[in-house]
Amino acid sequence: MKHIEKSPVEPERLARYRQYHPRDTWDKFHKRDRVGYHQLKEQLLRDQHGLCAYCEITICLSDTDEELDDFRVEHFHPKTGTERSRHNYHLDWQNLLGVCHGGSQPYVAEARYRYASRAEDRSCDVPKSDKALTDVILNPLEIPASARLFKYDSFTGAMEVDEETCPAELVRKARRSLQELNLNCGRLKRLRRAVLEVLQEQVDSLLGEGMSLEDALALLAREMLDPGPNGRYPAFFTCIRWFLGSAAEAFLAGRHYEV
Repeated sequence: MKHIEKSPVEPERLARYRQYHPRDTWDKFHKRDRVGYHQLKEQLLRDQHGLCAYCEITICLSDTDEELDDFRVEHFHPKTGTERSRHNYHLDWQNLLGVCHGGSQPYVAEARYRYASRAEDRSCDVPKSDKALTDVILNPLEIPASARLFKYDSFTGAMEVDEETCPAELVRKARRSLQELNLNCGRLKRLRRAVLEVLQEQVDSLLGEGMSLEDALALLAREMLDPGPNGRYPAFFTCIRWFLGSAAEAFLAGRHYEV
């Protein structure tokens, strides 16, 4: 999980729909204003630089009618909370995040590694469901960009809280986030391990060309941690940030990393 800087200006059609239908549900908005729904998803995609708000896999958009986008809208505070509140969480822009299907959808693009047939191998909003976890897990909108909260096992791809870099007041929520979102399911560990293996191969190649380790890590930081003209980050941004260590932190600090 990483910091997300949500656009302060919400999608125009969502704001207009809420103005005329302030107590409507998410399902009604989704069905009645398909253009507005797609506008909202496009803004989430830009704000999150193409990554799932929870596991940081790339949000995958389908190129064919036979496949589905691995991308849906998640309500951080459960929609059911609206029943006990005057606030409509269904249509609250600050409550909406873009997430993957968590391994639950067999018809997404790239299903061979995005889909998990076993329930225990699913993640993100699938295990979260409608649980009241607002005060229990990390909200990506509130994670400080300057701090890296997690570290990784290069051999297994396992993710754990890094107590040396995670702010003390967030350690408990960070641990619960790993559990409640199942971010150490086998599917995600395999994908992260593959990313770490490729990074190590790239470092070894640069060292073989005579580059110093410091310069090699700095080069990879520049290449991988800048969203570039398409505004996208690579999958598992925080994992890459951890691997590149001080080179990553220096690069991000130099470009005043906020998102």
